[in-house]
Amino acid sequence: MVDHRGASGNIATFRSVGANRARIDKTGRGFFNGGTTNSGADLAEAFDVHGALTDYEPGDVMVISKHTDRMMEKSSQPYSTLVAGVYATKPGVLLTERENADDIEDQIPMGVVGVIPTKVCDEGGPIERGDLLVTSSRPGYAMKADPEKVKTGQVLGKALQELTSGTGKIKVLVNVK
Repeated sequence: MVDHRGASGNIATFRSVGANRARIDKTGRGFFNGGTTNSGADLAEAFDVHGALTDYEPGDVMVISKHTDRMMEKSSQPYSTLVAGVYATKPGVLLTERENADDIEDQIPMGVVGVIPTKVCDEGGPIERGDLLVTSSRPGYAMKADPEKVKTGQVLGKALQELTSGTGKIKVLVNVK
């Protein structure tokens, strides 16, 4: 444990062969000269959701709430322009507005960019790799989009795996457009 009490300076500086490679300043901001590598495959942000957390599970397709600021809920309408991301399984980076990052037990990690296992269904037909995905009428699920129907703000991302029929969970390159 480091207890920095100075008015300025770094909490920690890491050096290799006399050169600074990484440091953490007194505000908690990290600086890494060689970049960073994280486990996980997506960038997520912690969000509040309507209802009980137990009503949600990783892979759920999420939309922006029209009732409460900065709140999410499961998708339930096809081709929704409110689509925002997917309840992340294992985010590589998790962002939060809260000061105490340990205190996000009452929120879900919603993946907004990256590869995320996502609940899908065959409502729009069989899904092939590379298909555009949109929200479906099945709550929390995405479906194959009809490119002729897609409008700005409706695309969740692109399928990286196939689903021939029924429902399942596939990897999706999430990038809402």
